[in-house]
Amino acid sequence: MVCRLLKVSKSGYYSHKCKTSSEKTFVEKEVINCFEKHNGNYGRIRIKKALEEIGIFVSEAKISRILKENEFVAKVGRKRKSKKNKPTDEQYLSENLVKDKFDETTPNLLWCTDLSEMQCRNHKIYVSAIIDVASRRIVSAMVEKHSRQELVQETIKLACCQTKIPEGAIFHSDRGCQYTAKKTKELLEQCGFIISMSRPGTPSDNQPIESFWKTLKTEITDIRHLSYEEAKQEILSYIYLYYNSERLHSGIGYKTPNSVWM
Repeated sequence: MVCRLLKVSKSGYYSHKCKTSSEKTFVEKEVINCFEKHNGNYGRIRIKKALEEIGIFVSEAKISRILKENEFVAKVGRKRKSKKNKPTDEQYLSENLVKDKFDETTPNLLWCTDLSEMQCRNHKIYVSAIIDVASRRIVSAMVEKHSRQELVQETIKLACCQTKIPEGAIFHSDRGCQYTAKKTKELLEQCGFIISMSRPGTPSDNQPIESFWKTLKTEITDIRHLSYEEAKQEILSYIYLYYNSERLHSGIGYKTPNSVWM
């Protein structure tokens, strides 16, 4: 009766029913061993391929079941904890107020800013910097493992606490969400800046800081083998102790940024 319902032969039904627990345990052990051997880097597909190479054939579905029963989750399949949806921050956009950024010759009347991504050992790191266009001096720079708006805002605070902002000073950025955020806009207005932003899809509007990123990444010591703290120190040392203080800049008559800014 059962065989008819399942549409299988008697021999097939009893063969399946009578499989020993030792056979099942063997496959389960091999799946678990493979998972642990590769430190959780292998998911069901790679485990299946690895077991086939040693003559063990098991379906992906069965591997998934074994992993689930043992509460194993492969790194590549690990999902981030779901976050509650937050209302999208309102964007505060401004026009591009300066056509030729390099025309500015008075220090602190035009600052340009941006974020750049770099790679150290085991980490992506983000550099936030503000350049005074007239002197080419990096007014402030910060390095973190994230690129959230807080990084941008802390960079602005650092720059403003060290410098008296003259009336009519312009702060220029691209239209990244860190710069269009309400808190960033409010902070810049509190500091006394007029806000300017690049046109959409026009990185050349922010050329002074883009040129700095190119220089930084060309000249700095290779940081890809360094730890996060070592890389951070290397970047900040290059900026403050070399680029600002010692490096002669062609755009300001082969002087150092600090000498022109002062």
